[in-house]
Amino acid sequence: MRSLAVLVLVGALLGGCGLQSPEPYPGQTGSTGVGEPGDTLPVLGAWVSEPVPETGRRLILTLTDDNRYVVTDTCSQAPGRWDLRGDQVLLTPDESGVVLCGGDEDPPLELADALTVERGLLVPTGTGPVFSRK
Repeated sequence: MRSLAVLVLVGALLGGCGLQSPEPYPGQTGSTGVGEPGDTLPVLGAWVSEPVPETGRRLILTLTDDNRYVVTDTCSQAPGRWDLRGDQVLLTPDESGVVLCGGDEDPPLELADALTVERGLLVPTGTGPVFSRK
């Protein structure tokens, strides 16, 4: 009888735990503020720039879900890593992976260190081209 009472008490305690809302995992946030990781889905995929004045070519920036990016002008390409913090896409280029197709006369593919998400655009903080969805 005593065992049955203990089992009923344990069952009631365990059942009550299921009614509580679970604690979020350390990586989960309820809202995204400045400096906090954000939901990357709105920025994933290919983005195309306005024509670059030096070459007249458009840049294509592709952000993948493994936090890698590649920017290309359909000839040269430059890879790197990216992270979304608040409304900014922070870029870290990988200089060792740059592939130039035009030799020394081809200007390097340069991007701002950060792009701000504004009304469906990626706008550079500083100088650089503005990107829109491809």
